[in-house]
Amino acid sequence: MNHSGGLLWHARAWRRQGAWRGTCSHIRQWLEQVHPNSKQLVIIGASAGWMMPSRWLQGFERVSTVDIDRWAAPLFRMRHGSALKRSGTQLRCETDDAFGDLQTLLAAHPDAAVLFDNVLGQLRFMHASLDETVSCLDMIKQRLVDREWGSLHDAYSGAVRRSGRGRKKLLMFQSLQAEPAVTTLPGQDGVPIEPGLAPFAIQLEAEGAWLDHLTSQVFPSGTTVHHIAWHYSRHYCHWLQAGWVSSKPRACRP
Repeated sequence: MNHSGGLLWHARAWRRQGAWRGTCSHIRQWLEQVHPNSKQLVIIGASAGWMMPSRWLQGFERVSTVDIDRWAAPLFRMRHGSALKRSGTQLRCETDDAFGDLQTLLAAHPDAAVLFDNVLGQLRFMHASLDETVSCLDMIKQRLVDREWGSLHDAYSGAVRRSGRGRKKLLMFQSLQAEPAVTTLPGQDGVPIEPGLAPFAIQLEAEGAWLDHLTSQVFPSGTTVHHIAWHYSRHYCHWLQAGWVSSKPRACRP
């Protein structure tokens, strides 16, 4: 799998729209609770916006997308362009590596809110070592200080029981971003999980050792975090985390 996208990913996403409807519904519910202060939005890792509702995007005056995948821009326009045109939302899609010079990208959109769309969890596959991934995530958090931003990303992923009992009953789970966790996912080997999230972890019916995407501490402490199950396939599940960080009030000029 190409973790940056590619035709195989888009083909799979198109075929799995029905199977992923429940996850998309939970993402929509989360976004409906997000009321950005900014009327401009930059989406990093937008892909084609397969799991994103057009209606939420219509609330912005301008939407800019950045994705390294050359298929992302045309497919995003195909999926959301007509809806955004109806709402008068300006849409600009760029094919670029947002993480190559994140500071310049943010400076080019000083008043925009920033949304990382299912991309931060992929960074561990794009670096030679886990230390490099952690350093990159720390850099991103530093760049976003005093900015309004949000992220939907993989926190953990792994195999699930084939029975799939109760999957249709899975609800979006909510918690507050805590300090580094000290417990482990039930039945797993060495994957840190906050104690309060154990009920959600059990519902996922995990099997074997799950992969830690190193993103469980991305949000500032105290941020409301939504936990969403994404059954990528019948036997493999992604534990998504979603959160929104409001910008700090700017000092008034005399």
